[in-house]
Amino acid sequence: MDVEQRIGRIHRYGQNHTAQVYNLVLSDTIEGRIFMMLDEKLMEIAKTVGKVDDQGNVAEDLRAQILGQLSERLNYDRLYQEALSDPELKRTKVELEAALSNSREAREVVFDLFQDLEGFSLDDYKPFSDVSSSLERLVRFMSAAVIDRHQQLVKVDDHTYDLISADGALKSQFTLNRETATSDDKVELMGLDHPLIQEELGRWRMLPPEELGIAVCADVDAPVLLSLWMVEASGKSGERRVAVQPIAVKQDGTRQPAVERQCDRYLQAPVAPSCFTPDQRLDLFLRIVEPALQRELKHKGAANGDGSYSAELIGYVEILENRIKT
Repeated sequence: MDVEQRIGRIHRYGQNHTAQVYNLVLSDTIEGRIFMMLDEKLMEIAKTVGKVDDQGNVAEDLRAQILGQLSERLNYDRLYQEALSDPELKRTKVELEAALSNSREAREVVFDLFQDLEGFSLDDYKPFSDVSSSLERLVRFMSAAVIDRHQQLVKVDDHTYDLISADGALKSQFTLNRETATSDDKVELMGLDHPLIQEELGRWRMLPPEELGIAVCADVDAPVLLSLWMVEASGKSGERRVAVQPIAVKQDGTRQPAVERQCDRYLQAPVAPSCFTPDQRLDLFLRIVEPALQRELKHKGAANGDGSYSAELIGYVEILENRIKT
């Protein structure tokens, strides 16, 4: 196990060229024979689970996973001592077989619990890779959220913002720079976990459904209702996933995936008068939007009966054709 870990470090620590590692074993010793026996068993397991490369080498991660489990089940010093009185290594082979079998099962359980990638898509996480744009969205939210409290978020410099109370006093000073917040006790780091931001998020999430929407005009050929849902799903293995699911539909029920992919754009489009009455909007949600959401969640595996899920409406946008704007 120590050897495998050291080989792994060599491969990870900034090599510019392929690192060739040679592990020399004295095959005519007790230790060597046990090592070769163990290596042979690892190769058998690797072939079974497809962890052998083009050159026939056992993948490092499989060695580490199996050997890590194995180290908890075998005392190698005792194994070597007992092998001295068992030259044919019959008992050693039995012990290795049993330990490897248990280790393989443990590895499969761990894989099932933590490596279930069936519903994983890297594209879902790309919006979070740009930290600067995420912070900009947080600043935009906070600036808009405090207005009805007659407060202001005033930009001081590229990284610093003052929160000014209704009476003009400085309520708090935020920075987007972690080093600045660490070095200056008077400046607080802006982030989702900050109490003031959590307070605003909670306050705006408690709005009644009829106040969650806006109406805008954009380049659509017919009115579109774009709704945003916070979906929380629990899988059969107990894993929990939270995601925002957009659903955009026309009045005739036609799904609009192009609109769903550009939510941010429509959220910032020019304001327009509402094109739906409250009864029309409610009918759209009940007759078209919610069934479309159900189908989408079922397609993604969230509503397939293997676990539980909940969906909360967090916002909607009525999108009108540009020609309606007055």
